[in-house]
Amino acid sequence: MFIQETATKYVNLYTETEYSLLSSPNRLQSLIEKAKEYGYSALAITDLDNMYGALKFYMLCQEKGIKPIIGINVTVVSSKNFYNSLLLYAKDNQGYQSLLKIATMAKKSKKGIDLETISDYANHCLVIIPSDENEIIKLYREGSLEEAKAMIHQYQKLFPDLYLGIDLQTIDMKNRIEELLSYSASIGLQTVAINKTSYLDNDDFEAYKMLKCIGLSLNDYPYTEKEMNQSFLSPMKAVDLFRKYPKLIAETINIANKCNVVLEFGNYKMPVYSDGIENTGDYLQELAMIGLNKRLKGKKLDHEKYRERLLYELDVIIKMGFSDYFIIVYDFVKYAKKAGILVGPGRGSAPSSLVAYSLGITDIDPLEYDLLFERFLNPDRISMPDIDMDFPDNRRDEVIAYVGRKYGNEKVAHISTFGTFGVRLAIRDIARVMNMSDLYLNEILKYTGNRFDSMAEIVKNNPLFQKMIRENEKVQYLVSLVYKLEGLPRHISTHAAGIIISDVDLVNYTPLQEGINGLSQTQYEATDLEKIGLVKIDFLGIRNLTIIDEVISKTGEEIKANTIPLDDKETYQMIASGDTDGLFQLESGGMRKTLMMLKTSEFNDIVNAIALFRPGPKDMIPSFVRRKFGQEKIEYLHPDLKDILKSTYGIIVYQEQIIQIAQKFAGYTAGQADILRRAITKKTADVLVAERERFVEKATKLGHSVAISNEVYDYIVKFANYGFNKSHSVAYALVAYQMGYLKCHYYKHFMAVLMSNTIGNIRLIKSYIKNCNRRNIKVFLPSVNYSRDDFVATEEGIYYSFLGIMNLGALTLASLLEERDKNGFYQSYDEFISRTKDILNKRVVESMIYAGALDCFQIPRKQMVLEYDTSLELANYGAILKGKLSEHVFKEEEYSFEEISRLEREYLGFNLKYDIFMKYPNIKEKYKTLSISDLIVGQKQKVLFVIERIKVIKTKKNEEMAFLEINDDMDTIDAVLFPKVYQEYSTKLNYGVIYIGEGKVDIRDNKKQLILENIYVVK
Repeated sequence: MFIQETATKYVNLYTETEYSLLSSPNRLQSLIEKAKEYGYSALAITDLDNMYGALKFYMLCQEKGIKPIIGINVTVVSSKNFYNSLLLYAKDNQGYQSLLKIATMAKKSKKGIDLETISDYANHCLVIIPSDENEIIKLYREGSLEEAKAMIHQYQKLFPDLYLGIDLQTIDMKNRIEELLSYSASIGLQTVAINKTSYLDNDDFEAYKMLKCIGLSLNDYPYTEKEMNQSFLSPMKAVDLFRKYPKLIAETINIANKCNVVLEFGNYKMPVYSDGIENTGDYLQELAMIGLNKRLKGKKLDHEKYRERLLYELDVIIKMGFSDYFIIVYDFVKYAKKAGILVGPGRGSAPSSLVAYSLGITDIDPLEYDLLFERFLNPDRISMPDIDMDFPDNRRDEVIAYVGRKYGNEKVAHISTFGTFGVRLAIRDIARVMNMSDLYLNEILKYTGNRFDSMAEIVKNNPLFQKMIRENEKVQYLVSLVYKLEGLPRHISTHAAGIIISDVDLVNYTPLQEGINGLSQTQYEATDLEKIGLVKIDFLGIRNLTIIDEVISKTGEEIKANTIPLDDKETYQMIASGDTDGLFQLESGGMRKTLMMLKTSEFNDIVNAIALFRPGPKDMIPSFVRRKFGQEKIEYLHPDLKDILKSTYGIIVYQEQIIQIAQKFAGYTAGQADILRRAITKKTADVLVAERERFVEKATKLGHSVAISNEVYDYIVKFANYGFNKSHSVAYALVAYQMGYLKCHYYKHFMAVLMSNTIGNIRLIKSYIKNCNRRNIKVFLPSVNYSRDDFVATEEGIYYSFLGIMNLGALTLASLLEERDKNGFYQSYDEFISRTKDILNKRVVESMIYAGALDCFQIPRKQMVLEYDTSLELANYGAILKGKLSEHVFKEEEYSFEEISRLEREYLGFNLKYDIFMKYPNIKEKYKTLSISDLIVGQKQKVLFVIERIKVIKTKKNEEMAFLEINDDMDTIDAVLFPKVYQEYSTKLNYGVIYIGEGKVDIRDNKKQLILENIYVVK
């Protein structure tokens, strides 16, 4: 794209954006919209030492008809350790490739980059020396002209297309510009006008300063006068600024015309399997055939039907060029299984592929569950197959490391993602810079809550907050800055699962930086990488797989997750009873109710429940249940729909059913039907009209009337948004069932592992302990002789984890366990102190005492605390006082029950043993109260409880009310005190006190909730 001088009179060549993290509030979208408004024909991006936003910038410019100039502002270190700024621009695609490498070095180099290194990679690049940020200008100002000249000659040798950028906003440049231009001309140095842009408008300057303060941990940013003039100038203003130097302005157009990067999108850069296979298509077919034969061996299935499906899938995969992709996934899955790493049964639409099943990538037979290959890979629509793999979260990194070794770390990388300023984070950061007190900060945060996503919504819906803003200038200032900062990138982090595998070194496609675990990380985000055709595979670390893996390991039996029988009656009885604590996808109150209503008795019940229990389709659950049990008539719009909808009682539950209806009723191919499904899901008016015409035309060709064709079309449109991916539902259900089976048959091991994987989440731990109580399985306090860093299942019950004790850190615990494993159980308190005196300090020992970990010594907790110093003295002088250990006498005096209870709650996080209900075992009978589990919705009832959590909020009327979490020793429920009730009882609310509460039970978020009207303290 060649720019005529008449098209625009100036091109901005020095632009920082929001991707100069914590240095610029310049949003790309707003910047480019403003550039279009100003009439810019071209625009450059020059973020500091990175290209995070380069691809987004390029695409946004293309959308607006603006020529994108890809650049970077690189920090260069000189021999005198002076840090120079150097602006580099890609003149063509080779120059763009050079910038990718330079941006990678800029991020990976810990010492900075020198000129010579940059010049090695700066082929096809244009270079500008910014006049105010370079050592050359510093030497010139100081009068060291010969030294400055020598340095310029060095630059000119290294960079053939070199400019000096003249920035008139630099204060001392205005007075010396003639002199500088003359000097530049005398040494043959080209010059051009630049105006550093760090923010869009002058009213963004405060946001610019705030970002600098946040990034540099300052309370006041010492800005220069120049920084006050770094807004985005219109061409007219820029021309006026440089009106005495029109050649400098004209040169911006010349530079824009020299820069012509043309990027291609949409062509996939498929990774290549690296084991020297000549024809990967043939190899894939061989592997799949062998795998299918193994899967079918000994099974009474239609083998020919399976082979036909496999050959069809293979033909599509090979023709679309995805053979290497499948073999790569097969290879790392094979490695994982060989290394004893559990692999998930599947995720997303991948279980719809028989090839994936045959290769062992998934463990779900797509024909058994009527899953459609086209839902995974559509031959009528060019798109990448998307195979996401699940591994235990404690072993996922092993598989990624293998892939790095196999294909080379230069071809494998993690993906970057950006943490952005949310409202609350922005408020906290700004408040810290403003030295705002915590009290004041919390008063502001109180209004944010979780109901609204933006500051605008928060202000709009909070009249009291509006009043606070009007009356307080500091709050006004803070809120004004939150508006400016929310949504901006704040820091870079690593994508939770995504890994890129490339056919060539990744630096040819994306700039990189240091990642985690020895791999690089892309500077481009996942959406950018997809645009340029790089292939992402998600390696997900799944806690539920860790639980399954660890439970199987703890049993000591030869159990394989993928061979667990799917017809176990006891497991279904447990699930149907609502005992689903700890089961993936099945824990919520609403889901329990659904499973109970369905009287879950087979695997498909779980599959259907997972698909139905979502916003939208869950409204159909009552009808679905009635139809299942013959309590509601099942009707089909047309006989063609009966076989398709029979398994879901005439209701469209799955996306696959929409595809099947379009195939059978209207003659679509599976690929065409999937395109129809995608189109009608968007529900745009013109698309719906066009698809209706196509659907009716195709259906009438098969002999259906126009009226019934329209009815069927309306029916599938109605359910298009509700339909769930059946393969995903089957995969989720399989993991849930496997966990259910292990819970049912290896209960103590399952619960111990489950609680080990939720350490730190007291609310969940307590609910799991109550589940144990209902089964009469004892969960013991941590024990110095039996506990470890995880929960331990024994014949007697389950011992609480050491990691649940306050002040007992992982390193200290490792040393403690090493000592016990080496020298055996501790026989007495004095022996324990003697053996651990070099491991545990007094604070840790006291924490263990208060948490009950030393109760095995049968000494009152108070006495162990009081006698610690004596026991330590005996331990230190054991050789001199030999025999005195046996003479150490402890008194019987103990803390009060209330004090033991308080300390246990403080150091363990809750009361496991010394719960206040333990002191009054018959209290429920005495006061004739209901158990929380027996509360009936819609009725006013009386319940006995203690408070676990109190959260006080203010209503829109500035009245205080409270949300409580209460329990009665067995169950927990949320309770609400509305303002009038809270005002009456607020002074009586406390922890460790038994109350009788009266109120009405209702349902909120599919859970029971008690609306308290009266509260009485039990004396």
